[in-house]
Amino acid sequence: MEKGKLFKDETENHELIIKIELLILAVYFVIGVSLFIGSVPVIKEAVVFATTAKPETFTELYFEDHTNLPKTIKKDEKYSFIFTIHNVEYKDIEYSYVVYLQTNDQKTILDQGEFNLKDNEFKSVKEDFTLLENLRSKIVVEIINKNQNISFWMDN
Repeated sequence: MEKGKLFKDETENHELIIKIELLILAVYFVIGVSLFIGSVPVIKEAVVFATTAKPETFTELYFEDHTNLPKTIKKDEKYSFIFTIHNVEYKDIEYSYVVYLQTNDQKTILDQGEFNLKDNEFKSVKEDFTLLENLRSKIVVEIINKNQNISFWMDN
């Protein structure tokens, strides 16, 4: 066998061995880092938080047919509106709500209640009311446990 060819084969084998050794080291490194991350809860939590897409959670609260809400009011006349709650929290939620009339600094509760909604469920509530005074007033619908509200004004 020629001396040059033998030297060339040894060089190729040596390069192949180095590549295999580097590959084995990389695998050990990845395994070591994975074990380290898994064994330290704070790091594990940070990695999960950084690599996991979490959907946005929220609750929709709105008036149905908002363009036809009462704008002007008269004493002793009956008015109504409908509000809707939509659960987009990705879990079941019990909603507590209150509906009140605010005139100047005085609040008069018109309705209150609670109900449970599964994820992506809606509930619409119809409210009927009659004003005892002919004053500029605001109707407020508040989801108590979500610290969320909507309102509209009515002029006399």
